[in-house]
Amino acid sequence: MNFTIIKEAIAAKVGAGSSSSKVEVAPPPPTPTKSFKFNPFSKKSSTTSTTSFDTRTVPSTPSPRSKSFFGGSSTKTNSTQQHRQSIIREKQSSSSGRKYCVCFVTLAILGTAAFLTWKYALDQPTTWSEAIDGISSLDEKWDSINLSNFTNVLGVDKLTDIDFGNLFNKDPNEGVTAARKWKSEYIDNGKLYLTLYNALDDTWQTEFDVAVSDWQESTALSLTIERVDVDYDCNRIDGVMVICNANFGATGWVGINQNEILDGVIRSSVAKMNDYYLRNAEYDHRRFTMCHEVGHGFGLPHTDEEPHNEPLGNCLDYTDVPSANVNPGEVNLIKLSEMYSSTRRRLSGVDVKDDGTVVETIQW
Repeated sequence: MNFTIIKEAIAAKVGAGSSSSKVEVAPPPPTPTKSFKFNPFSKKSSTTSTTSFDTRTVPSTPSPRSKSFFGGSSTKTNSTQQHRQSIIREKQSSSSGRKYCVCFVTLAILGTAAFLTWKYALDQPTTWSEAIDGISSLDEKWDSINLSNFTNVLGVDKLTDIDFGNLFNKDPNEGVTAARKWKSEYIDNGKLYLTLYNALDDTWQTEFDVAVSDWQESTALSLTIERVDVDYDCNRIDGVMVICNANFGATGWVGINQNEILDGVIRSSVAKMNDYYLRNAEYDHRRFTMCHEVGHGFGLPHTDEEPHNEPLGNCLDYTDVPSANVNPGEVNLIKLSEMYSSTRRRLSGVDVKDDGTVVETIQW
């Protein structure tokens, strides 16, 4: 066979085909390459075959398992996410509730503070100018609240212009005519056994000692005196009469007694001396006021409430001449005996015998 002719014929056929269309030639398959893996703990090193690919020419196809995080079902994942969202919503709701509660309490506190300021600090102003006046007087009110501050008390020159008899107008015991007894546990054998706490500062010790000595003339009283720390706040103590002094300001009263009444009997008592009027007052004014308020502490009422009439000679009588009423009077001592020393008969039982005799049992 003539191989030369056949070769030329094939070349001619290929040439004719290339002139009409291009022939696509597939790229060669990846060529396996060998890599050497060295294991220092093995006696023999191993050679493994790996295939290298050009990632730029290989399209990325998502795996069917990529829908779930770890290859699990997507339904389970959605359920977990919904549960977490539910917990978050509950926490947000609880947090919102707490915020609303805090806001409500804060507003209530602020509202209460505003009301108290309007009522007590500013004297209930109804106009803006009245509010300004109230604000400007706060310093003066603060001084009066500071009970141990005696810098603004009335001097001797101011006291001479005051009608002492008018300083009883705001006495809470005014109009009280009935006597009040102490609780029965403090009464024994016709006597009131009472402890007096001396919470006065040094400026009042003389007046206190004289008043107590005068009241101990009563056979119906047995008094125990205890000197305690000075208490300008005049705190109440159960079962005790506290006597104290402080600068209570321009209250309209020189002294006041506040008895705590429960079930019709006295449980505690506080006798207050107002140094706004009495710090620089004459001795007789101070002595009268001390005797007067301590007498109320025993439960005694006023003997007279007209300060401008003739003095009755006892310290439970209102007067504008204190020097005439510095001591307890006989009328006060008798009243104490009636309250604590006297006994009363009470019919506790009636028994009728067979012969018609009536036997009455009297309890003293």
